[in-house]
Amino acid sequence: MHKRSLGITILLVLSSFLSAQEKAPPQKLLSSPPPISTVDEQLGQAQAEFEMAKKMFNPWYAGPLLTPSAHNVPKGMFVVQPYLFVQNTYATFDEHRHSKNIPDIWTVQPLMLFQMGWLTWLDFTVTGQGYYRTQSGKDTFYWGDTSFQWGIQLMQEQPYKPAIRFTFTESVPTGRYEKLNPAKNGIDATGSGAYTTNFSLNISKVIWWVSTHPFAFRASFNYSFPSALVRVQEFNAYGGGKGTHGRVRPGNAIAIDTSVELSFTQKWVFALDLVYTYQNHSTFSGHKGRTLTGQTASVGGPSSDSLSAAPALEYNPSDSMGFLAGVWFTITGRNSSDFISGVLTMYYAW
Repeated sequence: MHKRSLGITILLVLSSFLSAQEKAPPQKLLSSPPPISTVDEQLGQAQAEFEMAKKMFNPWYAGPLLTPSAHNVPKGMFVVQPYLFVQNTYATFDEHRHSKNIPDIWTVQPLMLFQMGWLTWLDFTVTGQGYYRTQSGKDTFYWGDTSFQWGIQLMQEQPYKPAIRFTFTESVPTGRYEKLNPAKNGIDATGSGAYTTNFSLNISKVIWWVSTHPFAFRASFNYSFPSALVRVQEFNAYGGGKGTHGRVRPGNAIAIDTSVELSFTQKWVFALDLVYTYQNHSTFSGHKGRTLTGQTASVGGPSSDSLSAAPALEYNPSDSMGFLAGVWFTITGRNSSDFISGVLTMYYAW
């Protein structure tokens, strides 16, 4: 009985194998090799791709001058970035976008930014700054407003996906904004007097596959508003005069920053920022007071906007350190300053 079962099993296996062999499609052999021209074309394409791959490099970016990053500082790491702005405000734009000369206001503004990574998705930044100004032989130095920022990483950058980061910033009025010296024509105003909240959505992406020189795009969309009315007295950052006392509501503001960084080599990069800002009008309630000439003082102001650009050159000796030097200047504006500024900064992470 055992031998009979074994024989039946062998017959079934052999019949299945023969049936499969009959159903399998016959293999087609090339009657002749491909033409030499086709082989040469394929070899040439492979060689070109190999040469391009040899020229590609991993770029280092310290970031452009103005547009913020869409990457949080990694957990447990720190970043310090000092800035130095040297600015000449030589004119103001009127409501018709005409630039009108004023006595030059020279401003030297040191700024320090310190970041730390708290969690894999959360980091923290504190920024402090000071202002030294001079105009027509008069000068002044005071601290500016201080800001505290929390960054939330919404998406990490991937080969075909950008990095996306949301930030919440609170500006504290540590700068001088009221009881100004009327003889200094407002150059001693270094703050807004308002606790200001800013929400920002930042996007960035490094593009590798277009050319042998990678480049990085950034975009930042910002909306800010004061959290309370600002009490003002006498001459202040919003105007005023003798006897002025009341409250100012600074206008809400939007800002759109965009940038591109083009790598020449792994260490050398050209960067360009374009920045548009718009601020709504500021309103005042209270007693306006009078100017030095006896006229009713003006407090508050109309809406304003500005478009500016900032080209710069980056040198990055490593992936954790970078140096930038550039120029920031206005292109056009309305009820805003017309200026040109030299900017120096360095970036160091550890």
